[in-house]
Amino acid sequence: MVVLLYLTDRWPFHPGESFLTREIRDLAPHFEKILLLPLAENIDRERPPRKYPENVEVLTKLRDEIWGIWGTRGSISRLMGGLSRPLVCTKESLISKPFKPRNIIGEVAQVKLICDQIMKNVDMKNVDACASFWLNRGASVCAELKRRNQHLVAFSRGHGGDIYSERQNMKHLPLQSTTLKNLDGILPDSEAGVDYLVNKFPSKKDNIFVGRLGVDNGDVVEGSTDGMLRLLSVSTLVPVKRVHLIPDGLKMCTRKVIWTHIGGGECLDIVKQSMVGLDNNVEINLLGQLPHQDVLEYYQNNPIDLFINVSSSEGLPVSIMEAFANGIPVIATSVGGCPEIVTNDCGFILQPNFSAIELAKIIDEYDLDSSKMRTAALEKQRNEYSSKKNQAAFAKTIIAKINQKR
Repeated sequence: MVVLLYLTDRWPFHPGESFLTREIRDLAPHFEKILLLPLAENIDRERPPRKYPENVEVLTKLRDEIWGIWGTRGSISRLMGGLSRPLVCTKESLISKPFKPRNIIGEVAQVKLICDQIMKNVDMKNVDACASFWLNRGASVCAELKRRNQHLVAFSRGHGGDIYSERQNMKHLPLQSTTLKNLDGILPDSEAGVDYLVNKFPSKKDNIFVGRLGVDNGDVVEGSTDGMLRLLSVSTLVPVKRVHLIPDGLKMCTRKVIWTHIGGGECLDIVKQSMVGLDNNVEINLLGQLPHQDVLEYYQNNPIDLFINVSSSEGLPVSIMEAFANGIPVIATSVGGCPEIVTNDCGFILQPNFSAIELAKIIDEYDLDSSKMRTAALEKQRNEYSSKKNQAAFAKTIIAKINQKR
């Protein structure tokens, strides 16, 4: 058994990253101990942290020390910390577009501080591997810790905004080029993510491979029996999710539809505006932001016929895995890893710039008695997107690299 240092954004604290509860739960049995460090500067202190296995130690005091020190440092001290790696700063600044050397220097300074404090508070001789859930600052910390501790192996998962720099209006994400060179494995959750990174960093192609996430097997949810089609979407209301396009399609539907959306956010007013002019054959329920457990309970307590995701960019959505876990077919746009999980036997793929009439056609023509499609959705999740199976595979990859290095 080995010891793993695992870096998250906020988990086990709130908000966000609820899906990491499964990841840590299913990784924990494969390691003697997991030291878990959330790196976000701000966490929700009001809500109690999520539960985690007994062999997981959350380094909350260390996290607080890191940001306490950062907060007391003046601009000169931060500058000196960033310039401690002049070649890295120069290289990363030159390839950054837009050209923002100040951001690069700040990122290097924070990574240095985090690593310095980890080295001061954790006996790294007793740590065998480090891993980050996101291909961002956590991955950079893993790469730097490996540079300082040659016995370590270092891995990072990758998902959406931490892979596709265009989402941040950048050519390269800060330190990503340097970080990838020092990681033993980079695991995007989709083939699309792998292809993107390999095209961008061809010299690292042997270390970039798919690392699927997964969910728990649900109980099969029954569809509607009253002739009404029930449509569900689950996402934050942010521009990339384009939830306002759903009512645009519903305006062209002729059948009776109930659309329920779970999630809140900055685009709520845009979504409400797009609902103006809907006919009375469409009923809408905007449930707002709900705790993850409440979302899972919603699946079990309500008939659902189709799940829908119309994002302009994605990794490989956990929300789609959860729909499949309950035997619910999915409508999704052909972006990111969506075409990998939503195949013709278990759902419908729309082009990224689909028209409202194309969406309406799928909804109007969907057969409520489509038991084959529901069964295929369920089997897809069981076979390819099981959390227990996929976390065991991730652990096996880490341990194999450790054994290879010993």
